Amino acid sequence: MERMTNSLMGYAKKCLRLYYLKYICRLQRVRTSAPLRLGGVYHKGQELHGNGDPNAIVKAATEYDNIPEWADPLAWAVERETVRNLLAGHFWRYEADNLEVVANERAFELPLVNPDTGRSSRTFVVCGKIDKIVRMPDGRLAVLEYKTCGQDIGPESDYWLRLRYDSQVSLYVLAARALGFDVATALYDVTRKPEISPRQIPELDEHDLKIVVDGNGQRVMKKDGTPRQTADSAQGYVLLSRQETAEEFGKRLLEDIGVRPDFYYQRREVPRTEDVLSEFQAELWQQAQYLMAVRKSGLWFRNVNQMNCRNCDFKELCLNGVKITPDGLPPTGFVQVENVHPELEDAT
Repeated sequence: MERMTNSLMGYAKKCLRLYYLKYICRLQRVRTSAPLRLGGVYHKGQELHGNGDPNAIVKAATEYDNIPEWADPLAWAVERETVRNLLAGHFWRYEADNLEVVANERAFELPLVNPDTGRSSRTFVVCGKIDKIVRMPDGRLAVLEYKTCGQDIGPESDYWLRLRYDSQVSLYVLAARALGFDVATALYDVTRKPEISPRQIPELDEHDLKIVVDGNGQRVMKKDGTPRQTADSAQGYVLLSRQETAEEFGKRLLEDIGVRPDFYYQRREVPRTEDVLSEFQAELWQQAQYLMAVRKSGLWFRNVNQMNCRNCDFKELCLNGVKITPDGLPPTGFVQVENVHPELEDAT
């Protein structure tokens, strides 16, 4: 039986050619994108922490121990400090929450059922891994889902409106019920990625004063004989500075998290109505039938638009018409993976 996950369905709905290259040809870029990598490491840290590992942050961040040849060392280190401090801030923020964890990282593999006939698919099973099932203070059970994003997550943001129809959590609610958990709602735990970035830090002299030099490299002094403290491009005065280190940036990020935690972290209940769940069950079955029909036809059509193509890992192959077959050698910059569902793997 073939595994059908939320990620697989999302790629298929986004672009059939993308689905073909990722799940049929099993291609993966050697060079992973920063948002996916950061989100994966963050999620791994949450999983380890949920299992009671006191070294969750250190173990999750081992992803950054080896710097790839293609990576910029500073950017790589900054990303490491970003995820480390986002995790540290989250653990601090919610260390005294009143949620009882009933299940942590609960994997499932369930029959794909035709909602009209009750019969199971002979081709697909539905799989996934639920971040957490928690008991809320009022006694209700909820599916808790961790998400990271770069968008506004304030109370008035339409981010929360879109989550009402998030297929991933609809799947998890149905799966939790099938596993015997009387889940009543969904709880989203969202972390916003920082807007701040590494900056230039003024160099200081032995008296902790800034150093401003002219076009000849000579220090600029004011009329009273004290060192000038501001640059002036019109006169060619330059403030000497250095690049902030990754560790310094991480410390500044953690301080910012402490000052405005609501900017970085929001946890909200987004219920799933029975109508939404029924509609999603029908969508699951329809998606499976669609994929089987496309496989039979062998026509993996492109869905070409700026939003889909801009960050697609396969855009150079796809838009240049490179022919890729499942049994062929992977093109340069790609590998062929054995497991196309890494999200189902356990954290170690």
